[in-house]
Amino acid sequence: MKKIGILLPKSSTHPYIGYDFFYGLNAFYAFHGDNNPSFFTSNIGFGIDDDLLYSETEKMFLEKNVDVVVVFAEHPKVDKIFPLASQFRRPILVVNAGAKYPVKWKAAEYVIFLNLGEMLSAKLVAKKGIVQSGIQKGINATNFYDGGYGMADGFYLGQESAGANILFNFISKHLEADFDSRSIIDFLEENQDPILIFSTYTGEILPLFLKAVEGFDPKITLVCSQATIHEIISNELGSKMALPEIIACSSLSPEWPSKGFQPINEYFKTEVKREASPFSYLGWDAGEVLQKLSSLANTGWKECAQKLEQTTITGSRGALRFHLETGYFIGDQYQFKVRGDKYKVIKIEVEEVLKEWEQLMESRPTPPQVGWFNTYLCS
Repeated sequence: MKKIGILLPKSSTHPYIGYDFFYGLNAFYAFHGDNNPSFFTSNIGFGIDDDLLYSETEKMFLEKNVDVVVVFAEHPKVDKIFPLASQFRRPILVVNAGAKYPVKWKAAEYVIFLNLGEMLSAKLVAKKGIVQSGIQKGINATNFYDGGYGMADGFYLGQESAGANILFNFISKHLEADFDSRSIIDFLEENQDPILIFSTYTGEILPLFLKAVEGFDPKITLVCSQATIHEIISNELGSKMALPEIIACSSLSPEWPSKGFQPINEYFKTEVKREASPFSYLGWDAGEVLQKLSSLANTGWKECAQKLEQTTITGSRGALRFHLETGYFIGDQYQFKVRGDKYKVIKIEVEEVLKEWEQLMESRPTPPQVGWFNTYLCS
């Protein structure tokens, strides 16, 4: 592929998301220096304007004559551009955090998906956290923003399958000035039994939430969403605060800042002058997918999709397998326990994760469309 169009998001709370993805993709092609494509980028804001998504995709195909469009956006808004892929017979690769359900499970032709697997991580860690700890009593803790995405349902499905008993729901406001933790503190002071806190917090209120619960160790265990644990790791909150034990699942090993995929880390240090993020790894893996698509450029879409299904791609985060019915690439996950800056990591192989994905489809035959329209973490 000689020309790649990229539609990047805007975020005021996480301003580097789009850039980190783009530089991760650049890192892939810099590492494989024999095939350097031309990039054409455009900003699509928070991902809530489907007319803008459509017009920018159309421009990429018509005016820039790109071979593929990579768009960083979420369902349901991104779905408006899918007919353009079949009309131009050129692929669209949709990337995001994996925090929302598709509008329908069956994939459109020429459209494929690659993400960080937020919902799957939540489902996996809820189920495994309950079973392995033997603790069924739980609290759901989130806020008006993070709670409006699919991780809440992922937690619910995992809790349901493992027989959780949710005793309390703590849903705070999402602005730092409005955060009030009195109700969860009161509940924890009144209840002495061991309990799991299923936690989805990001941004400026994450340290406030952690501060509210840090004094209740050892009776509490935090069961964190992927985005939550990523921010705890990247901001080194585990060493700055006296946190209880944390259990999490992620599509990226928690040791990425120090022992991660070194070509990405080195590229960011030398070329970007900052640390890589999980979205940098997503960018590299998008390069792996695009390279595979390029090798199949002369085949029809049905044959191309079948060959993708038969291939395991080794990305920066681990193995990636293509799920033919939905068009999603599903990857390895990592379950880990965190205490301070110490990690115990267990790899969850992609075959098990694929089964969880299909169970998710069975549990939600009509995918629910809830919460916010903007791309997760782009607000």
